[in-house]
Amino acid sequence: MTKKKSEPEETTPWELTDLPVAPVGAKPADADLKKIIRKNYREPILDDDTVCAEIDGHIHRVCDVGSRGLGLIVPSLGGFLTGTPYNVTLHVGDNTIALRGKVTHISPSETSGECHCGIEFIDMNQKDEHTLQHFLATHHARLFGRTSRPADLGLD
Repeated sequence: MTKKKSEPEETTPWELTDLPVAPVGAKPADADLKKIIRKNYREPILDDDTVCAEIDGHIHRVCDVGSRGLGLIVPSLGGFLTGTPYNVTLHVGDNTIALRGKVTHISPSETSGECHCGIEFIDMNQKDEHTLQHFLATHHARLFGRTSRPADLGLD
C-alpha cells in the first residue's frame, strides 16, 4: 500500500481577505487607500498601566483600549460568547467608566495559552466618553512622546 503525502492546507488570514490589490506599478487613488486603512486605533496597555476591566464580578487584564472598544486577556475561550452584550466597568487610573460592550471576537493566543477578547463599546454616556478620551490622549503622549502626532481616537 502506498502512503499518500498530505500537504498542509494553506489558510488565508481573515484580516487579509478581500482587500483590494493594485496591479504592479499602479498607484492607487486616495479613495482606494481609504478603503483599506484601519479606521480604529487602540492604545497598547503596558504592564505598569493602571487599567483593568470588570465584567460579571471578574477582573480582566486590558491589553489595548480605544475610543470604540478594548481588548482583554481572558483565561479561556468559553468565558465569553461572540455577539453577547456585557456590562463593563473600565478602571483607568483613578477613574471608573461604566459602559456596555459587545464581544466581537475571542481567539486563543499561540504563545501564552490565554485568549484575546475584543469588545466593542455599544453604550457610553458623554461624561464617561470624555474621561476615556482624556485618558487616551494622555496615555498616547506618555507612550509616544509629546512631539508625536496624536492618534485619531475614533473621530472618523
